[in-house]
Amino acid sequence: MKPAYPESYLESIRIKIKYLFRLIARNCPDTFERIKQYMECEYRTYMDMGNPLYLNKSPKQILGSMGIAISPEKEISGAYDEFILDWMADIYTCMQWEYGLASSEIVEKIPPERLYRIYNPLREASLKNGMEKLLKIFWENKE
Repeated sequence: MKPAYPESYLESIRIKIKYLFRLIARNCPDTFERIKQYMECEYRTYMDMGNPLYLNKSPKQILGSMGIAISPEKEISGAYDEFILDWMADIYTCMQWEYGLASSEIVEKIPPERLYRIYNPLREASLKNGMEKLLKIFWENKE
């Protein structure tokens, strides 16, 4: 399946979503629910379709459009490992881009709290191998 947007956008989207997940973790006590809300929102749907108006917004603009007030100067949350959140952002972003899956479908099959917990077994795999393992576990074995 062809990706919704050119590969030239991919790296900036990866960086943007990592920062967005960090802002959520630092500002929202219900971090996983807010990540899920983002993955299912209309805004993310337009990003999945490759709409440049949505691909080029900043994480603060994205969260603002969702009604989430953030304070960028907040410290790192001790409740979450931001390195794992970065990995999660990469997994969600690259699975959507590489396989043409809707973000809402990905987060439905692999909820944020579940993805966070399975970081340890998958951390040794490359991003591509990790995505392939997740596809086998959550898509191929469920059909």
